[in-house]
Amino acid sequence: MTTEENITWEERRAATKDMISRLSPVTDQFIKQMDTQNGVYILAYPGKELGVSLWNDSDAPKVVYVGRSKFNSSRHFMDGMTGTSTIRRSLAALLETTLDLKPIPRSDSPEDNDRYNNYKLDQVGETKLSQWMANNFSAAFLELPEDKIESMELALIDYNEPMFNFQHNPGNHYGNQIKAYRKQCAETAYKNEGKYI
Repeated sequence: MTTEENITWEERRAATKDMISRLSPVTDQFIKQMDTQNGVYILAYPGKELGVSLWNDSDAPKVVYVGRSKFNSSRHFMDGMTGTSTIRRSLAALLETTLDLKPIPRSDSPEDNDRYNNYKLDQVGETKLSQWMANNFSAAFLELPEDKIESMELALIDYNEPMFNFQHNPGNHYGNQIKAYRKQCAETAYKNEGKYI
């Protein structure tokens, strides 16, 4: 199995610098690219509204997520997909009060054991969250041969320690805090079962 160890620290820094220099709004064209081309992408955020306690004072865009293309990556930006997108659930947890979001179970099926932990939002909330992402996130894509994607994804996660990557990211200083907020949203989703449909 390929690992990020094949990519030097300097190569990780250079790839990050290149992608940050090419950041652009998350357009429909970019979302289509994520689902059809081979590569990795970053999401970046320049603000401080997310409210995590360890945010630094820099105004430069910070890499908050690294992902690989395909794997239905477009779901992260689509209304109604919070129940299948870890980024959307994390954002919903951080912005619940600010945007007046209402977590609800992902489904009403008793066989869906993760329907509370993998909560979604009512339709108004889904739209609010998508709009916030469109207004606040920028993105860049790096096209790669298929056999290089995993190693670059892991290398960029290791280098940038993005707050919304929980796996393969031991340096994530925000993960435990975000997970605690998500747990609160899951509890709210349980209480809201049957409401806001």
